[in-house]
Order: sequence, then C-alpha cells, then structure tokens
Amino acid sequence: MRRVVAPLASVLAAAACLVAACEPAEPGGPTPSRFASAKKEASNRTAAFCEKQWPAAAVGARKYIEIPERPLAGAPAVAAAPGASWKWVNLWATWCLPCVEEMGLLARWKRSLAKDGIALDLELWSVDEEEANLRQFLAQTAVPGRVRWLRDQKDLPAVLDSLGADRASGIPVHALVDGSGNLRCLRVGSVHDEDYGAVKAILSGA
Repeated sequence: MRRVVAPLASVLAAAACLVAACEPAEPGGPTPSRFASAKKEASNRTAAFCEKQWPAAAVGARKYIEIPERPLAGAPAVAAAPGASWKWVNLWATWCLPCVEEMGLLARWKRSLAKDGIALDLELWSVDEEEANLRQFLAQTAVPGRVRWLRDQKDLPAVLDSLGADRASGIPVHALVDGSGNLRCLRVGSVHDEDYGAVKAILSGA
C-alpha cells in the first residue's frame, strides 16, 4: 500500500496554528500574527463594555467638561491616587440599589489595578436631592473614591449631554477620562465582575 507523507513544513505549520489559534491567511496575504486572536478578544470585550467610545486625540476626540458641584459637609476625604492618569466618573445615588451594590466591586477593581501599576482616581458624583440622606449613607458606608455632589438636579440633563449619554439615561452612569482630559468610554448601567478585563484593557491602552 502506498503511504502519503506530508511535508515536514506543512506538519509544523499546522502544529503552530493549533498552539497559537491562528486564522487562515488570505491567499497571497500576510501571515496572521500569533496574537491576532488575543487582540481581537480584548477589542470585543472593550466594545461590549463601552456604550460609546472616543479616540485619545484628533478627529472625534471629546473633552470632559467638569461637572458643577456643591459643597458636601462631612464627605470622606480621599486623596488623589499618586501618578493617576485616568479618572473614573460615576453618577449614582443612595436610593439606587445597583449603584450601591457595585461600590464594593469598584473598590476591588481599584485595588487590583493599583497592584498592576494602573493608578485611578474614582469620582463618585451623587445625584441625591436630600443632603441628609447622602450624609447618613456616607457615615455608615465605606466608599472607594471621592464623593462629590451634583450642584442641582436641573444640571443633570446637561451633565448627561456632556458625557455623551442620552438625557433619558438612568443611573448608574460610568465614564472614563484619560490624562489629557478626554472622554474615552461611556457605560450606562451597572458594571459586573466579568467586565474587569475590558476595563483594564482600556486603562492600560491594550
């Protein structure tokens, strides 16, 4: 019986594809990178996390506009993270159960990112109307970032506009701002454990 032996180069190429999870190359096109699938996966996660994204500079870049604030007596003093080049802006309220529930997750993410050398300033912008409710919450709850208080409920539509969110958006709302003061990512809705990889990819520039 005649035996057909595949050329050694073909065998090695097939093995390499199995190890690297490479994709078939177009005829005559460049050989796929062994990291192509990993990059595509990170890109997909990022797109799924962000409802909207903007580039760091040039065409399409969007500046972050500082939110109008009113003084909040008794707010916990949280120092800026040394060397932080990213700001996480979170719109929340004490009466918003998903907002309150994700505070612990944001705290864990902030610690994990710091261990990986990614410093992050977390600004928790309360849209509460009653100062007494907010102060009572802060007296009883450890928060992972600097608490700031929206100046007036009438400002909220303009704030949502500035973040690129629809005026009908519900809280929580999350926005990532880079070191140049540009908005880079908007998420309307809660964050979850499985979103960490996408967040880290954005903040690390992966």
